[in-house]
Amino acid sequence: MPTRLTKTQELEIQTGEETLDQLLSNPPQPVWPEGHVLATCLDDRHPVLTDRVLVRCETALGQACQTWAPTLKGLSVRVADRVLVLKLPRELEPVVVGVLDGFSNRPEPSTQIAQVLEIKADEVLQINAENGQGLVQITQNQAGPVVRLLKADSQIELPGKLCLSATAIEMQARSGGVRIEATDDVKIAGETIHLN
Repeated sequence: MPTRLTKTQELEIQTGEETLDQLLSNPPQPVWPEGHVLATCLDDRHPVLTDRVLVRCETALGQACQTWAPTLKGLSVRVADRVLVLKLPRELEPVVVGVLDGFSNRPEPSTQIAQVLEIKADEVLQINAENGQGLVQITQNQAGPVVRLLKADSQIELPGKLCLSATAIEMQARSGGVRIEATDDVKIAGETIHLN
């Protein structure tokens, strides 16, 4: 005589079959390894959260694991970047702490205005030396801002490279000559070079 199953037993069998089907279709992901690991960014835009990227790495056993990991503030991660990921003990998720190889252009870091000094059209901002001698003056005219060095003989010094960039550059010596001196080659490049 066949044994009749109770409602509870039928439910347990059905639940077990559903759980097995779910495990076969969605196997559990390997646990992200602790410590520092190298990973690859697969996606740099989380569908809901900000400052999270999808990263993938291989464990010591050769298993591939991936997760949406938060990034350090100000870190720009792009798809295909190799990143350094840190998972601390007892923490639930790893954190992307650096970019090793980045092949995509990075946006300029955002800046914040720390302080604003407003001057009227007939006012100037001046920096004086300890003895009261004027050094630098900032004002404005119809063309735009003007930075004026107040001492007759002044110089600009810096330890590294100086780059000037503008739509057009004009240099004028109101009295006297112009001298350019370098310890290496001097190169002048332009569509047309006029000398007279």
